[in-house]
Amino acid sequence: MRTSTFKKSALITASTVLALTGLLAGTGSAQAAGSGPGGATNIRGTDPGDTDLMIERLCEQEGSLTGVYGALNVDTGEFKTRDEYLNDVFPLWEPVGPWETFRGWCGYAQSSTWSTTGEPVRVSPWIGNRGSKDDKETFVSSYSTKTFAKKSVGASISLSLAKSIFSGTVGGTAGYEWGWEKTSSFERRSEKTIPPCTQVAVTWTPYQRVVRVNPVFYVEDYQWNKDPSSKDNMRTVHSWRDRGYNTIYSYGYYIDGVSDKLLPNGQPDGREDKWEQKLDAKTCA
Repeated sequence: MRTSTFKKSALITASTVLALTGLLAGTGSAQAAGSGPGGATNIRGTDPGDTDLMIERLCEQEGSLTGVYGALNVDTGEFKTRDEYLNDVFPLWEPVGPWETFRGWCGYAQSSTWSTTGEPVRVSPWIGNRGSKDDKETFVSSYSTKTFAKKSVGASISLSLAKSIFSGTVGGTAGYEWGWEKTSSFERRSEKTIPPCTQVAVTWTPYQRVVRVNPVFYVEDYQWNKDPSSKDNMRTVHSWRDRGYNTIYSYGYYIDGVSDKLLPNGQPDGREDKWEQKLDAKTCA
């Protein structure tokens, strides 16, 4: 999995037992320190650059036993991974000039959950009536529940990362209806009337549950040195930019896990409808 886990068990606990809230706000000023998912502090709007993309790139790195690393240019807002920094800025992992370096661990804190309605899909073959009177036919329809995840920024999320986030305790508080990777299906037979010169099919509109998580970063070390000629000026702290909080996130970067809902009996939850389409009158009696 292209991510690392939290070293601090307290933070993991906070992430997994987080109470369900409404949708996070859109753009605007940062929230109060520690008020975000998992007790994290939102840095969007308070730090330079695209902090959504910074957290995404930081946490998409291959983790090591010592965590993941990043560098931030506090003048321009540019972010670089460790490899990029060593290649492009300075050959040693040390802060220099406006570049400040940091190390820590990434995790995923549940922020909100809500219900939605999926797109209708056709679940039976088309059956046509080219006659001049109503006809009745037996339709066989089948459906299997779907599960997927999507990110607000960056490339598509890997299947292994999605499984690691949503197959565990995250989403569990959504109750029986949270059907992540709990495949359920049905096959039904129903008799339906087909009007003259019309074809009919059965559609299924799934009811879905969305669980949103925010990637969060726990700061282990944060360093800066405004004078590259003197290492005596280098300073190391254990909070983000020496502000007193060590868990950060950017609320514009989130990952949504989406699953079809399940009823208490384990069957897919949704609505069945009849879909009618007129046929070419020239082909009908």
